[in-house]
Amino acid sequence: MKSFIQRAVVVLGCGAVQLGGAAAAVDAAASSAAKCCDILEKSFPQKTYSSTDQQNLYQKFVASYFSVNDRLTPSCAISPANTNDVAEITGLLSKNSCQFAVKSGGHGILTGSSNIVKGVTVDLRGMRNVSLNKQTKTATVQPGAKWIDVYSYMDGLGYAVPGGRAGDVGVGGLTSGGGNSFFAARYGFACDNVKRFEVVLGNGTVVQATNRTNADLFTALKGSQNNLGIITELDFVAFEQSDLWGGTAIYDKKTVPAQIKAFYEFTKNLKNDPYGSLIFVWSHFPKIPKESDRLVILNLYEYTANLTGPVTTYPSPFKGFAPDSPIGPPITNTLRIANLSSLTAELNSPAELSNLYATLTFANNLTVLNEVVRILNKELDYYKKDPFYEYASILLQPLPRLFTERSIERGGNVLGLDRYQDDNVLFLLDMAWNGTQYDARIRSLADKVIGDLTTYLSEVKALKDFQYINCMKRSVNAVYNKHAFEDQDPLGGYGPAALAKIKAASKKYDAGQVFQKLVPGGYKLAGAGSGNKYNH
Repeated sequence: MKSFIQRAVVVLGCGAVQLGGAAAAVDAAASSAAKCCDILEKSFPQKTYSSTDQQNLYQKFVASYFSVNDRLTPSCAISPANTNDVAEITGLLSKNSCQFAVKSGGHGILTGSSNIVKGVTVDLRGMRNVSLNKQTKTATVQPGAKWIDVYSYMDGLGYAVPGGRAGDVGVGGLTSGGGNSFFAARYGFACDNVKRFEVVLGNGTVVQATNRTNADLFTALKGSQNNLGIITELDFVAFEQSDLWGGTAIYDKKTVPAQIKAFYEFTKNLKNDPYGSLIFVWSHFPKIPKESDRLVILNLYEYTANLTGPVTTYPSPFKGFAPDSPIGPPITNTLRIANLSSLTAELNSPAELSNLYATLTFANNLTVLNEVVRILNKELDYYKKDPFYEYASILLQPLPRLFTERSIERGGNVLGLDRYQDDNVLFLLDMAWNGTQYDARIRSLADKVIGDLTTYLSEVKALKDFQYINCMKRSVNAVYNKHAFEDQDPLGGYGPAALAKIKAASKKYDAGQVFQKLVPGGYKLAGAGSGNKYNH
């Protein structure tokens, strides 16, 4: 049961491009990677490792990435222990025009976003402290921590913060990309609950960003990912939280029509009971021997109210999914009262595969939802007979106006969702495969699915520009992955006003635009706003 759930919900953390660094003005061409590694090793001999020096640490570093896509082999990696280390390292890299990447949790699947070839990777895993001040209700977290570290610490104290839904996702990457969570209907995205960012700029300067100090940087950091600086510490608003009700429930594929109607109603009515959280997962495993078992529906339910007694019926937001609903009882489930550590550990994902994510956002409309499912079935029917991939999953997640209202209450972000007054749905395509010989076929399938969905959604005026950056894949160049899914434009999808805020902060705090030149991974500002090929 556990291994099946892990395969089915592999994208729940949607781990992310990790945090990047900024620097002073430099020449556009990077210095040789070997020279850069030598410079770092002289200053940090015990913290710098490569394929020829401290090989054991280097091999563990490469293997620590979630997806095979990002298990690149940099010329060297360096592991800072604190903010002062990060400041000195960033200054050295910038001064010597060294190309680099920065790794937080390493859960993202964007090739080259948190790792690099012929460059230096700054590995933040050594910076994973978590602390809580109950008087100010502030949780202070370093970016190398994973959400399981945060929840394990805070569960015992009776507190929580809005964060990743899979425990093995890193704090830094998820938060800087927005960060959906079980608590979004109550508190907005993870980034909306940050009170303070500590950031290292490219010249080695350490700055604090709050709603009063460097307020423009503070806002721009909430969604811009690796375009402004290396975040070295975050203060989150903490709140009291006891155990919650939740888990997974698996259903027969025949329940899809009733599931879609219940999903639509859940999204529309979440404002009536904002303690609910739902993810609908449609998964196809072509290599399962029995054909009737290959397509599975799996729902993830979480109810975040503080509970004082046993739960004997599904909480009110989930009445449409209850055993006495048209959907009927699940085939099997793990529903229970448990703490955040337990519930998010259940959603951790298996590694060792290549992955592709693609995302769309569209209006929460029952007719549209049913047509989206019909298109998906049509597109995937051909491939169901040819098991070249390990699995293909479709995830539908509520994205109601309520989430944005909570964000606005907390000062806003740069995701651009405030443009929409209606309730929406976040769509994710997740595919996993084993072997580069299948890269081109995966790309072809993703192109067809996203292209046909975009065409239909545009025709019925249901498509939205927003694309969730934490669940996207892009390759930096052909050295990394010549078949990368690189045709979407998430930063541009935030809209002109939000994108302008990010660009203004970049110009002000990274005057030399070094991050755009020396940190090639992730989505860059220069290409943002040009659109994606499916909208042309």
